[in-house]
Amino acid sequence: MRIGIVQKLRKGFEEVGRRGPFDTSTSKGDPTRSLLVQEYIVFKHQEQGESGFKSKNARCITREQMDILIAQMALLISKKKNKTIKLRLALRRAMYSFCFSAIRRLAGAGNIHAANTIRMPNNMGLVFNCTWDKTLRMDSQCFGFKCVSKKEPWCAHCVIDEWVNLGKKFGMKFDRGLLFPRINYDGSINHTKRWKSKDLWDSLKRDLKRFNIYKGETPHSFRHGGTVNSLRKGNSLESTMCLAYMKNISTARIYSKGIQHLFPTGFSWKEVGIDTTSVDEDTLAFQMQGWKAFANEGPKL
Repeated sequence: MRIGIVQKLRKGFEEVGRRGPFDTSTSKGDPTRSLLVQEYIVFKHQEQGESGFKSKNARCITREQMDILIAQMALLISKKKNKTIKLRLALRRAMYSFCFSAIRRLAGAGNIHAANTIRMPNNMGLVFNCTWDKTLRMDSQCFGFKCVSKKEPWCAHCVIDEWVNLGKKFGMKFDRGLLFPRINYDGSINHTKRWKSKDLWDSLKRDLKRFNIYKGETPHSFRHGGTVNSLRKGNSLESTMCLAYMKNISTARIYSKGIQHLFPTGFSWKEVGIDTTSVDEDTLAFQMQGWKAFANEGPKL
């Protein structure tokens, strides 16, 4: 349970008159102020601090560092012959590119389901329909990024496709389960177990140190660096905050804004083979659910 939810519950108990320490023998008082809950909050604060979750403890990973990291990891992957090592490297490379481009903490990649990933027409990018743990709501955010391989040194859309293609080459399937599953040292794959920040932090430090670009970055650094990179590219603050999901607004509004920023005014749907003469934004959003990114019958990668 997130600490924020405990705080909301505490406010609710206060509003109905249940204040003060919780007495287990009489069940009086505020349950969120029980000794067990207090110990849990202390533990979570320690865990968050160690993993770099707290923003004040996280450095900003720069675009220059990302360019080196993505390029050097690609070179390293091409040299490795062991199947498991290649897959684990490609997996982390895809996660790094995803989190930087989508402005997510590294553990956020563990929420993405392959079957819920949508491919834009003509393979122009990827859209992710994701439910974050903290929202406790279904379809809480739709976000994504376009293919920029012709404009920038690397493209998260293409890096993720490279990961998926390599996984398929070695027998992995992406019709269900997580897009970025945990791959164990023995080569076994867990399609349902999500990542922990501490595990990812250890891998991130090793990868950055391997290429001599480590400066104290943590899993939270991708959220900082992605935000800075988005603003430097000329994206508006509103668009950047929407992509990063920094506002606590309704699902419908988030979904609508996500569509607008992915396909801004002037986007040529005709060029990608979509007839919008009688299709409004809501209908289009519904149709997008059928554009499965990694299904066997989908576009060739």
